[in-house]
Amino acid sequence: MLCAALCACTLMSSFELCAERLKSARAVAELAEAVERITALLRFESADVYEICRRAFEGFESVDLTEFSKIESGDFGAQWEKACEALEADAEAKRLFARVGRVLGTCDAESQEAVLSGISRELYERSRAMKDSAEKSKRLYLTFGAAVGLGISVIVL
Repeated sequence: MLCAALCACTLMSSFELCAERLKSARAVAELAEAVERITALLRFESADVYEICRRAFEGFESVDLTEFSKIESGDFGAQWEKACEALEADAEAKRLFARVGRVLGTCDAESQEAVLSGISRELYERSRAMKDSAEKSKRLYLTFGAAVGLGISVIVL
């Protein structure tokens, strides 16, 4: 009974690790979606950077973007960087998303749209790579978790 419980616990831990990696991939995909919303606001409504921050960051589940929604006035770039620091995402995704703040409001709308489109594409590619990596290593994690559980069971016996 104890052996089965140990195997189940290590297997569940491995499954949780896989689920966490997939959640990180979803969070990066949501960052890409946020960049697309920003681009749409620039293109179709010509919104200023503060209006964009009030409207573009609602309804995301995997990543908390409320710090960006709170940007209202003052030094936009510094506030964006501060919000990026608080962002819970992998380092590469944070670096890419920080570039958005350096682009918004700094040049003409067409140039901003082009750069934002590139950032969005890079974030989607990053998300896809993270998801593929998690899917590929899922079997390894689960097998390793079961093997560790069996190993601990043998040692306990």
